[in-house]
Amino acid sequence: MRAVAFASVSVLVLGAAGFLLFQAFWKPNLPRMAGNVIDISADMGGFTRKEVRVKAGQPVTVRLRSLDNSHHTDGGGKHQWAVDELDVNIIAPPLGSSSATFTADRPGTYTFYCDICCGGRANPTMSGRLVVTG
Repeated sequence: MRAVAFASVSVLVLGAAGFLLFQAFWKPNLPRMAGNVIDISADMGGFTRKEVRVKAGQPVTVRLRSLDNSHHTDGGGKHQWAVDELDVNIIAPPLGSSSATFTADRPGTYTFYCDICCGGRANPTMSGRLVVTG
């Protein structure tokens, strides 16, 4: 009887741990979007892409996904992808995504950043380069 109780509790604990690990590490794919779409994810560790390349004069959609939940005390799980010179400011909600479509008119290198959490622009993992080619 004691062994059966121990085995039952063990199975429940291991099952709960497996479920929680699965939820923590498995992220479902976002739905497909038409056009030139660049997917970028952000969490407390930074952006998944440090450099983004686009062509001048062509519309591009950046879809930002926040991998953090609302329990993060720094920013509440929201993340931002902003480029001041192009007037782009995308804010993704906790465990959600947001997107914006823009056209960069001239070649150049611009800085994108998140200024909501994680030390903002001063944190090197929360910024990157947007390279616009001719």
